[in-house]
Amino acid sequence: MNKTAKYTIILMATTVLAKLLGFVRELVLAYCFGAGAISDAYVICFSIPTVIYAGLGTAIMTCYISIYSELEVNNPKKLQQFHNSTTSMILIISTLIVGVFQAFAEPIVKLFAVGFDQQTFAFTVALARIMVISLLFIALSYMLQGYLQMKGSFVAVGLVSVPMNILVIITILLSKNNSTVVLGMGPVLGYAVAVGMLLGVALKKGYAYWPQLKLGDPYLHKLMKLVLPIFAGRTIIQINALIDRSLGSTLVEGSVSALNYANRVFGVVTSVFVVSLITAVFPQLSRQSAKNNMRSIKKTTRGGMGMVTLIVLPMSAALIFFAEPIIRILFERGAFDQTAVTLTAESLAFYSIGLIFYSYRDVLSNVFYSMQDTKIPTINSIVAVVLNIILNYALVGSMAHKGLALATSLSSIITVVALMISLRRKIGRMGWRSLLISGIKMVVGTGAMLAAAKGAYWGVETLLKTDAPLLPMVAAACAGVVVYVVVLLLLQTREMAQLIVGAYQAVTRKRADNV
Repeated sequence: MNKTAKYTIILMATTVLAKLLGFVRELVLAYCFGAGAISDAYVICFSIPTVIYAGLGTAIMTCYISIYSELEVNNPKKLQQFHNSTTSMILIISTLIVGVFQAFAEPIVKLFAVGFDQQTFAFTVALARIMVISLLFIALSYMLQGYLQMKGSFVAVGLVSVPMNILVIITILLSKNNSTVVLGMGPVLGYAVAVGMLLGVALKKGYAYWPQLKLGDPYLHKLMKLVLPIFAGRTIIQINALIDRSLGSTLVEGSVSALNYANRVFGVVTSVFVVSLITAVFPQLSRQSAKNNMRSIKKTTRGGMGMVTLIVLPMSAALIFFAEPIIRILFERGAFDQTAVTLTAESLAFYSIGLIFYSYRDVLSNVFYSMQDTKIPTINSIVAVVLNIILNYALVGSMAHKGLALATSLSSIITVVALMISLRRKIGRMGWRSLLISGIKMVVGTGAMLAAAKGAYWGVETLLKTDAPLLPMVAAACAGVVVYVVVLLLLQTREMAQLIVGAYQAVTRKRADNV
């Protein structure tokens, strides 16, 4: 499990760096173009390749890793053919998408930019025609990331968006004359450099590709069969946020924005911590599934759930109890007044009630994906949306925006229980007792953390006689982290020891052995 902890730490660190660069990218765009026609066009065009391919690319990468693991263990002679055919298919599909976009750019862009005037719309179309070329490199990057995850090389995977953001920042700064070509080439060059970085690392790991597409390959058929349910399941989950916003539009002014901002904070936590863990664990689960080693699958699942609890439980508690100062630090400036702070903080607190269960659901879904079972997670996602709709209507009348956020949390809790029951039916008793014991220790640690954080916040606020939340929040975070770590070490919590050892190994680049 130390290996998982090490890889998770690496991915968390690189993801934080990527997020910071993404934030700098937004600041540079705002500095150069403010909030006007050019920035609006750029934001729309930047999102188009992601909207078109992100869900599909993730689904393909997930299936690729699973089937690659199966072939590596059971039929290695077919491995290169499957790899070649999959890569060729992805390149062909991506080229076709780019071609279709170039042919129908205006009506497609119109879907994303309904209200633009004629001049802004023409600029947006021209910019989008250039930026959509990046789709070819995005497709290759997903394939290379899947390969590197299989080979245990996670630094390059975590840094994949860093060169893209750097090139985008440079091209924005160079576009003072509003050059469409310079602006548009930023993402294209950025993703091309990212692919070059990934390919350089992959070649050292034995990567090879030859243009080949064997449509009769049964493993390619299996990949195509598995991709659609995973893509559908991931897409369905996003519908929850759309439903919340739709109902939020019937409430007081600012409710939709509050739910959106709270979701953004919620999403940063899951992408930095939960996605990092899942990325580290999934190749291991796929190999264990290929060997039909149910004992190892159960152990890895328990370990992943334990690591999620260790990290996400205190974070969800902090987001609940410190929602208002966190939102004030992040957003309270300009037109974002106290009313907006209150609405957003309340939404964040109620979303965060279900954060740990939302994280569990991601982990458990990937356990099923590793066993090439896409049916159960997809049905579970559909149930989650139905439950969310029912709970939304049940709670929105009495709790307004808070009810919408709480509905999402409650649907996560219910669907996680259903997934755990389904997993037990599929592979037998999971042995949750050890995780329950660790969980109780983490609850105690979280309680001590909150007490220390609250005390530190009040103490600094009183000492400095200030209403500004930044310094009190920094003091609260430092005190809380120290107390949480110390309490869990005193309670001999296995997951905390693994995380510390994994962090040490990530920094020193020492080999991580399972314990």
